[in-house]
Amino acid sequence: MKTKQTVLKIGGMHCAGCVNSIQKYVSKIDGVTKCEVNLASQKAELEFDPSAVRLQAIEKAIENAGYRVVYEKITVKIAGITDSGDAQSLQKRLEELEGVKVASVNYGNSQGIIEYNQALLSLSDIRQLIIKNGYQILSADLSESAEELEAKKLKKLFGIGVAFTIPILIFGYPEYLSFVPLAGSNIAAYVMFACASVVQFVAGSRFYSGAFRIAKLRSANMDTLVVIGTTAAYLFSLSSTFPNPSWDKIYYDASAVVVTFIILGKYLENKTKGKTSSIIKKMLEMQPKTASVKTENGEAQIPIEQINLGDLIIVRPGERISVDSVVVEGYSAVDESMVTGESMPVDKKIGDLVIGGTVNKEGALVIRATRIGNDTVLSQIIHLVEDAMGKKPPIQRMVDKIAGYFALIVIGIAGATFLGWFFVPFGGHIEMALIPAVAVLVVACPCALGLATPTAIMVGMSKAAQHGVLFKDGEALEVLSKVNVIVFDKTGTLTEGKPQVADIVSLDSEFTSSKVLEIAAIAEKNSEHPLGKAIVQKANGMNLGDPSDFIAIPGKGVKAVYNDSVIVVGSQVLLADEGIETKSSQAIILQLQQQGKTTILVGLNKKLIGIIGLFDIPKQTAKAAVESLIEKGIQVVMLTGDNERTAQTVAKEIGIKQVIANVLPQDKLDVIKKLQQGNKVAMVGDGINDAAALTQADVGIAIGSGADIAIEAGKIVLVRDDLRNVVSAFEISKKTVGKIKQNIFYAFMYNVALIPVAGLGLLYPAIAGMAMAASSVSVTGSSLALKRWNPKQPKS
Repeated sequence: MKTKQTVLKIGGMHCAGCVNSIQKYVSKIDGVTKCEVNLASQKAELEFDPSAVRLQAIEKAIENAGYRVVYEKITVKIAGITDSGDAQSLQKRLEELEGVKVASVNYGNSQGIIEYNQALLSLSDIRQLIIKNGYQILSADLSESAEELEAKKLKKLFGIGVAFTIPILIFGYPEYLSFVPLAGSNIAAYVMFACASVVQFVAGSRFYSGAFRIAKLRSANMDTLVVIGTTAAYLFSLSSTFPNPSWDKIYYDASAVVVTFIILGKYLENKTKGKTSSIIKKMLEMQPKTASVKTENGEAQIPIEQINLGDLIIVRPGERISVDSVVVEGYSAVDESMVTGESMPVDKKIGDLVIGGTVNKEGALVIRATRIGNDTVLSQIIHLVEDAMGKKPPIQRMVDKIAGYFALIVIGIAGATFLGWFFVPFGGHIEMALIPAVAVLVVACPCALGLATPTAIMVGMSKAAQHGVLFKDGEALEVLSKVNVIVFDKTGTLTEGKPQVADIVSLDSEFTSSKVLEIAAIAEKNSEHPLGKAIVQKANGMNLGDPSDFIAIPGKGVKAVYNDSVIVVGSQVLLADEGIETKSSQAIILQLQQQGKTTILVGLNKKLIGIIGLFDIPKQTAKAAVESLIEKGIQVVMLTGDNERTAQTVAKEIGIKQVIANVLPQDKLDVIKKLQQGNKVAMVGDGINDAAALTQADVGIAIGSGADIAIEAGKIVLVRDDLRNVVSAFEISKKTVGKIKQNIFYAFMYNVALIPVAGLGLLYPAIAGMAMAASSVSVTGSSLALKRWNPKQPKS
């Protein structure tokens, strides 16, 4: 079965009950293998078999459940449409684009209207398709986003609620406000009824539609609690108003104030939720709209969607670089802080790579486009961060499961409260039992529980992205906080990964050191290993012949045939396997290894003729990162295929005490498995020869190089080749998980503390509504506090 993954943006979700209901409902559809819904991002991540179910059928099922799939709408003015055939052809191409729901292209006004799924498709993708088909975009007007429309709607409903609640509060307390005209009269009671009806069924209509939706799925949520509580208070007051008002039994203020305050809470929650993912908006704004491209006639200002690979682009001081490119003219310093987290401008010269979205600070540059569209580093980062925000960590799945039953439990408690107050010896009055029961229903807040984890995850991942750390999912962020052992690969991770030949020792009088190098370089000519490349680089300028046969032995070296001679270049183990004696040269080997050099032995026709010593210097940031991790109580281990002495020398220089050496690439996975016995293990590598070990570790951390972050292995990617960012990743993980636990504790304690208070009749429904509205806002506000915090980076 070949499955397909996609993301849908869903509207109409208010709490964790909605999340669980959609997940259960969609998961029951034949062909759907996975459905994971995130309340904070309002997105559903789906995996399904397209041969068994179409995406449109899943969308229809979501709509049948009472929710809606949200699409963005854009109006595009297009140049180059010459007839209706052009319009029809372009419309067809747009409709074939994955993520487009409806496309309409009109020849009469040269205008296109497209509805599309923003989770699957970007405005840039649409622009590129139109341009690729030979047309030009004159203008593109994006309609208001779903979040903006929702905020406007809530603001309007809150305005209605306030306008009609004020008269209820003015007329509702004649014993305190007797000076108000008509206070305590029948007319005042009828005015209160009319105003309460507007608040209940106009301002509060969203709660009824939400409760109806969830009821169809045989479940309950926050809307259910609000509807039951406020409707009970409203209906009881209604029965006490007609035909003749009984003022001591009218509680319109309870229902109206609760509805109004909860709408206010939802509005504030909507605004604060929007701020949790502000990093994505900032990154999108980093990309310039146009670029100055060199042409035969000078230069032309064109939209970045029209840039082609190989185009020469002029970037003046203060301008943003449009797409990933290589410098072909000029020298400057570029601010890469928003992409890689590097605080200082980075010098750029001819041949250096520059990243789209970064800022040219000083000199003018001419750059050649190397990556465009979705292939740019910035696009990859945005995709990784958005994707990660939608994936739930284990702690969130557990909380969502609890929150799914929360509303039903609260309804049971409210029912017990009503019966308890009705049957107490001094009770027996419906109003005495009703008010505490309504307060219980209204004060309970499943929203705070539902938002506790995803809002913190979104802010934490945004903060990580700002510091050049990309978490691929929420689980990696949670697990990293529990890691107590971290394993570093040596070559290319702790060291620069650019070994250089330092010593060439001839062991045979027939061969000069230069001849030993030449023979070794001939054998290594086709090698992809960094050590082999370093030997070939050292022999640059020599007229190297081509071997007639070549075999690479992973973790050991190479074997080649040249002019009928057999050359073996590699470790002592390889030469021993080939029957070449090395014991007589142990003193030289030991001396080089104690200097921290990697020794490569050169054998010719079953005889050892020389030794090459290579040195790979540790990264400047390695020692500071290792020291900081050890201070945090984390056990640091070096893992390498290099020999024990060389590895120990390098480890001592950077402060690592535990070294596991002489490990072949295929055996690194077994070492990780052994370390995982009783420990949570993180592995840091470059993803080249340690992909299996990165995958096996509880958390794999892959080091990128700024211009290449699409590393498959590893759940965490460091955009910048700076080991101090490993420390930042740990700090962000611990801080975010701590914030999640704090939010969950607050959300649970809020409900545990206030539900009994409300049940005992000590909390009036209007106050309960205010508390409920404040609780979800306070949780998102608590998560937003992470934005003001920054991880401490050790000084190198």
